[in-house]
Amino acid sequence: MAACAAVLAAAGPAAATTYCVGVQRAGCEVRASAAEAFADADADGDRIELGAVTATAALSSDRAITVIGSGDGVTELRGGLTLSDPRAALTGATVHGLDLTGTASNVTVEGPAVLHGNAALRSATVRGDDGVDAADGTPSLESVLVDLDGGPGLRVRCDTTLHARHMTLLGRPDAAVTTLCASSAARVRDSILWGTPGTGFAGPGTVVTSHSDYRAVPGHAPGAGDREVEPGFAPGSARLAAGSPLIDAGSPGVLARTEWPEDRSGLPRIADGDGDGVAARDPGAYELAPPPVPLPPGNLLGDPGAEHGGAWSLSGSFARERYGAFPFPSKAAGAALGAGDAFFAGGSGKSGTATQTVDVTRLAPEIDLADATATLSGLLGGYRTDADSGSIRAVFLDPAGDPIGDAALGTPAAVERANATTLLPRSRTVRIPPLARSIEVTLAATRATGSYADAYFDNVAVAVAAPGAPPPRSARKPFAGVRVLTARATPDRKGRVVLRLACADATVGGCSGVITLVAPLRRGSKPVRVGAERIALAPGRVRRVRVQLTRAARRALRERRRIRMTAYLAARDRQGLTRTSAVPVLVKRRSSRGG
Repeated sequence: MAACAAVLAAAGPAAATTYCVGVQRAGCEVRASAAEAFADADADGDRIELGAVTATAALSSDRAITVIGSGDGVTELRGGLTLSDPRAALTGATVHGLDLTGTASNVTVEGPAVLHGNAALRSATVRGDDGVDAADGTPSLESVLVDLDGGPGLRVRCDTTLHARHMTLLGRPDAAVTTLCASSAARVRDSILWGTPGTGFAGPGTVVTSHSDYRAVPGHAPGAGDREVEPGFAPGSARLAAGSPLIDAGSPGVLARTEWPEDRSGLPRIADGDGDGVAARDPGAYELAPPPVPLPPGNLLGDPGAEHGGAWSLSGSFARERYGAFPFPSKAAGAALGAGDAFFAGGSGKSGTATQTVDVTRLAPEIDLADATATLSGLLGGYRTDADSGSIRAVFLDPAGDPIGDAALGTPAAVERANATTLLPRSRTVRIPPLARSIEVTLAATRATGSYADAYFDNVAVAVAAPGAPPPRSARKPFAGVRVLTARATPDRKGRVVLRLACADATVGGCSGVITLVAPLRRGSKPVRVGAERIALAPGRVRRVRVQLTRAARRALRERRRIRMTAYLAARDRQGLTRTSAVPVLVKRRSSRGG
């Protein structure tokens, strides 16, 4: 993870103190009330943590403190709050009146929100009839819902420039934007202004929707990007519904480093809401997230989402992390992904892995006939612009545990994520190579920048499709499999090896499956598949099966006269039990006319 400035505030001096109200944890000085905590937090860098607290007294601070609530609607500051230091920060509270010079995020403001200097109000809601008052300087709004019963909407005082991006203005304000003099300016972008205001203003590139025409402030003409469109909100909501014409209709391009990366509810600001494969901004306070991609049925992996532990073997710095822990994806992002509370990440070292092996012997007959496929899938992601990389790799292992094929998925590059901190669904389907008996899955992360390997993984899955294979079920009788009664064989004139096979008389319903011959075609070379044939035997019967050798095998047999092969049996009884075995067979060519 690249070194990043804290969203809440710059790190304080070593002597900074944390005061807690309604919160019990080590390293926190408990205070009886919010007023007492604010009175004692008199040094820059001090921190106040508030639990389920309702404060009725007016609270204020002129220091660079950080105030952390337990969520808007949980922590309530009913007497109002004034933070007059530009380095002060507030998050996670409902405030009845906010006078802000610093930064506030994930808050609800009941009553006026007065902004000074470079104050930033982000991922917030402003309700009531007082709206937002840009009092001086160049304050900003990002991902803010303004829902008003009246009042001025956004008011910009003299010698002040208000920057508003991804704002949704609803209700019945007296005006959308009011500028009080010629030195006032409002820069509105990627926003939805919807209601019944008497006046309004929007800058170039803004999506503006209204019931009536808007008039520009004096000296400014409406921008070429302004348009009047029914936004298509979800019923009773300020969120865009699926099918809205405004989905993905915001400004193009990836998130800038200075751009607030979340919507009002904590979702990544840029998402592929319309499902066209391209992530783009939605105008307004909310971003429509694509529907979650559920785990595929028949996933063979344990603990696919880092929720339980025990199924994976972790090495290096590989770690489990929680959604909502700064600076990882938010809890809202995890919920929108259908991803639970936790995910895998590369961790605080240079690299790390997590490995798990699953057995697919039950499907050996279909696999050995090349009729089975494996779908490798997962949610993969990363942090902002970091170039850290990761992969999910599935390696198919033969009966000896040697690799015979693989498939991989890579984490999306930052530009694919539009520089958002998020995870995206990825999947790939491949044919399982014959003789595969297990699949080794490895999650790997490598750090490229910063101090954390920001490759993220969740809902990792391997699902095997084997048409014709019965579902797993309990069996009443044991199944011994198929026996090979031939130790030496000579190919016939068509290059077919004749083998005698037997199915035990106690077998339920008979033996069916496939026999595969494997051999090294050159001395010292790696064995390869040289022939395969379906088998079907009645209980208690012996049958001759002809296995056609490949052209390369017949050529090698002519050159070498004899080849030691291995016959791999994959058979299933009527109960659905599968048994595999491997038997050596010496194959000799016919005299001068063989092969």
